[in-house]
Amino acid sequence: MRKRILLVSVLAAFPVMAGELGLLLDKQFGQAQTASAFDTHKYDAVSPTGLGVRYGFDVLDLKVAALQLNATWHNKTTGDLTANGTKLGELDNQYWAAGAMVNWKLLVNVGAGVEYRTEKLTWRSTNALPMGNGDTTQGRAWARVNVGFSIPTPVVSPFFALEVAAPLSKSSIANTPKDFADTLAPQVQIGVYGGIRF
Repeated sequence: MRKRILLVSVLAAFPVMAGELGLLLDKQFGQAQTASAFDTHKYDAVSPTGLGVRYGFDVLDLKVAALQLNATWHNKTTGDLTANGTKLGELDNQYWAAGAMVNWKLLVNVGAGVEYRTEKLTWRSTNALPMGNGDTTQGRAWARVNVGFSIPTPVVSPFFALEVAAPLSKSSIANTPKDFADTLAPQVQIGVYGGIRF
């Protein structure tokens, strides 16, 4: 009996951690690039659509606002590399991210935060151009904001939000195939994020 009372007392001493699990459906937007050091084409912006999974937990909850730590895995997206409407290659992009966010729980939920993304980018030529292929893994800090609604229920609360994210740095020099992969990285990401809070 004493062991049970002790166990209940210990468990009661720990705060119940609130968290969330959600899916992110997004579109990434790059910018047009020219790799003048080894190619003469001006490539159109690559703008693929992708899907991510995010888990977060609140480390501080003040009822009207909460500080959340989160982690995101984003699947590999593939977009066409085109110049003047002609496909000359493809770009793959995949990332992992870890960050922190402040969520305000008002009539409309608002969130703002930063995350560090490790982005793996690979581009390949689909014809016999001398530029060949290139890949890179880069780390960049991103800022994120979202606005949405949640439906309070006794056990879990479904939610959805519109989310916009942008990197705090970008590369614009393409002297090598690796540099070119860096310049093709997304510059803006817009998506719909939804899931459950518990």
